Amino acid sequence: MILVTGATGNVGSELVARLAAEGVPVRAMTRAPEKANFPAGVEVIAGDFDKPDTLPAALAGVERVFVVPPGYGPEGPVQETTLVAAAHKAGVTHLVKLSTSGVGFGATDPLTSGHRAGEQVIKESGLAWTILRPGTFMVYLYGYADTIRKERAMYVTEGDPVSAMIHPRDIASVAVNVLTTSGHEGRAYTLTGSEALSPQRQGEIIGAALGQDVKVVERTTAEAQAEFDRLGWGGPRLEALLELKRQSAAWDWKISDSVEKITGTMPLTLRTWVDENIHLFG
Repeated sequence: MILVTGATGNVGSELVARLAAEGVPVRAMTRAPEKANFPAGVEVIAGDFDKPDTLPAALAGVERVFVVPPGYGPEGPVQETTLVAAAHKAGVTHLVKLSTSGVGFGATDPLTSGHRAGEQVIKESGLAWTILRPGTFMVYLYGYADTIRKERAMYVTEGDPVSAMIHPRDIASVAVNVLTTSGHEGRAYTLTGSEALSPQRQGEIIGAALGQDVKVVERTTAEAQAEFDRLGWGGPRLEALLELKRQSAAWDWKISDSVEKITGTMPLTLRTWVDENIHLFG
């Protein structure tokens, strides 16, 4: 049995569907099972990293766990620590953690630092482990959907990085392989798409899918911050995200071949993701 935490997220939902389609016994852990919509045959269970008493039932009979903590606060990776303790008691043998590419490139922003500390807890657990470190998700473009739909304009911040963006389904495909085959223990994989795309090129791809030009407008950091404040999106988490974007310009363009090596197929393109989500931009 494989337990997928973060089962309703961008990667977790794809992973659950893939495992179910391949006939692998899978249990999906979510804080709100009554709202979940999983394929037939998936066992759904209520569970919460911040409620340790929910974990024994979620982990009962489980051999491998896909680990997606909901976030990191100032107290550090409490969720991984709680999970590791419960996993030992349940007899779990392998933990596969979803992390971020910045860990491998020495990033020091709060989000990456949280993942780095979480990785360390997993590595020191005494259980077999594998770390998946994806770069920027293609779903990041959700943030531009409103202005693209209304204005055919994509407002980016100066210095936004060239990015080898990755489709969540490719991360899930790698996770399926890692969770169902041997040879990945003690390994950390950086995961990216196969194209390094500038914000301008991203806008061109969306425009081509729409059959209309999408104008890419660059704003200063101060202008972007003012707009985020106007929308009520300010606070420490936004500041952490902006710092991650600033630092990631040094590596987000680098392309890894891990997806192809592990799955045997090339990563999905941004055009594929846009076509699948064209209703967001139309």
